[in-house]
Amino acid sequence: MSQKKRKNLFVGMLLLSFVAVILLTFAGCGKTENPAAEVASQTQSAVVNETAPVEKKADAVDVHPEVEEVFEIKGDIFSTGAAGRNGAAACASPIASQIAVDIMRRGGNAVDAAVGMIYAVGLLEPAATGIGGAGQMMIYLANEDRYINIEYMTQAPGAAVTGALNISSSDNPPSVQGIAIPGVVYGTLTALEKYGTMTAEEVLRPVIELARNGFPVTARWNANIEGRYENLSAYDYTLGLYTDEGFLWNEGEMITNNDLADTLDIIARDGIKGFYDSEFTDRMVSHIQSLGGVLTHEDFAQYKCVEREPLSTTYRGYKVYTTTGPSNGGAPLLEMLNITENFNLKDYGHDSPDTVGILSDAYALAYQDGVAFIADPDYYDIPVSEMTSKSYGENRSRSIEVGSRIKTARAGRLSISLSETGKAALKANTSDQGGTSHMVCADSMGNVVSTTNTNGINFGSAVAVPGTGFVFNAHLSNLNNIKNARANQLMPYIRVRSTTCPVIVADSSGKPVLAAGSPGNWALVSATYNTLVNFIDFDMNVAQAVNAPRSWRDGISKNLYIESRYSEQTRQDIADMGYELLESDREFGAHVGCVAAIEIGDDGVFYAIGDNRRNYGAAAY
Repeated sequence: MSQKKRKNLFVGMLLLSFVAVILLTFAGCGKTENPAAEVASQTQSAVVNETAPVEKKADAVDVHPEVEEVFEIKGDIFSTGAAGRNGAAACASPIASQIAVDIMRRGGNAVDAAVGMIYAVGLLEPAATGIGGAGQMMIYLANEDRYINIEYMTQAPGAAVTGALNISSSDNPPSVQGIAIPGVVYGTLTALEKYGTMTAEEVLRPVIELARNGFPVTARWNANIEGRYENLSAYDYTLGLYTDEGFLWNEGEMITNNDLADTLDIIARDGIKGFYDSEFTDRMVSHIQSLGGVLTHEDFAQYKCVEREPLSTTYRGYKVYTTTGPSNGGAPLLEMLNITENFNLKDYGHDSPDTVGILSDAYALAYQDGVAFIADPDYYDIPVSEMTSKSYGENRSRSIEVGSRIKTARAGRLSISLSETGKAALKANTSDQGGTSHMVCADSMGNVVSTTNTNGINFGSAVAVPGTGFVFNAHLSNLNNIKNARANQLMPYIRVRSTTCPVIVADSSGKPVLAAGSPGNWALVSATYNTLVNFIDFDMNVAQAVNAPRSWRDGISKNLYIESRYSEQTRQDIADMGYELLESDREFGAHVGCVAAIEIGDDGVFYAIGDNRRNYGAAAY
């Protein structure tokens, strides 16, 4: 069917949905004549406090009565927030947020809901994340009063030897040898088994049904494809997954991904083994090797996720928990806060060149340390304790002169060295626009989840094994492929470093009050940092903190992305400091990160917000 003939089909399908449901099933991802009225309804209802009833199994129990209260969320200027007394979720898609809330309504906890949401976002925003990628999950378990970090980052294959592979992700398409062992399935199913209350089948079923019945194409879906079209078009199967024979779907059209549904059926039935040590594994490996990749069945079979102790620091009476290495976002985020604590931002004001400058310089200093000193903690002895200490933050703050810009930010005087594991690995003779997404979830039992998941770059390697319905990452490009690199060197089975920092903030009693995080490479650290400062220093609620004007210093350069909602005087003063202002004519910039967050109010209400900068959404009940 041509684009012209299909122009008004979606509207017609919506009208027909009231009298008939027609399902046309295709192999792979294709157009469906089913308007998926329930999904369309969810898309609309997910950003308000009323939700459609859920069809329950005979043994499903509503642990909480439906609440009809309507809550005002000050600062929710795009109506991308939701509030309720029983639970809430926010992520890249209001449909995925609704799936998470429905899981909680059926008796699941925040971990169950978060896992369902991760797979739903992988279906609905496949450029950013999916089962071919990686992630980090921060969990607060209320019954144990404990914070947990489940790390399921990608891992280099056994054949990863420095200089022996082409791991570039800048080629079109990215090098197949840059595919790392994916971690999402192992990490999410481990979280579900250890800390959830539902089975994989129960959590994945709504995602499988959504993949088969159809979901609407969004503007962001097409924008992501346009940005990586050359990569996707290198593989006929991949291009067919996400386009109409190479043409973009019209926004609002309903499409399916039956191949991904089949893969999720395998995962729901056979669990971790079904993905990492089975005939399905052989199928993935065989195709990747046929394209020149080096992953083996043994690489998949040996993969494990890791439960790590979260990093934390205090900030003006609050305690902030986040992830440690191999993510190099968490420790720098805490360093930024420790630096910032030496300045009274409230006295300067939010719309102040001094505040913008302090945040920019603190970010630049911590950025340098994150690049220089963070890697897989099993392969390197990394200085996270010193980097996140109050004394180090105070020392770094002395480099900042209020009212002027640090022209050359350098890494601090810390050290990193290979561990015994790293030394042994080196001796072995074994032969962007960031593709990332953030999700938050909180339940009425007090459990909270903040999780960031990533493909590395949008659509990763663009390699999808025919019949599986998902793309693999291109994550090995995050490692240093040169010998004698100071940190993060490519070697067999090292965990890949990635810039993520899912956060949970606790009050003085230790109970969570905020869960937040962002996608967007290093901009995600800045966006999360700005949100925490807005929430704590400037007494903003979660919606105000996310939607407030934001800026981001591009690495350590003089380029500063800054939104036009800062006053003209502030922007001029910042320019006078020597910054090159980018996107300063836009009210909401594309490069300042995108936040998903939940505030656990002292009134017993969960306030969730999805950042409209990337069309995020929320749901609650």
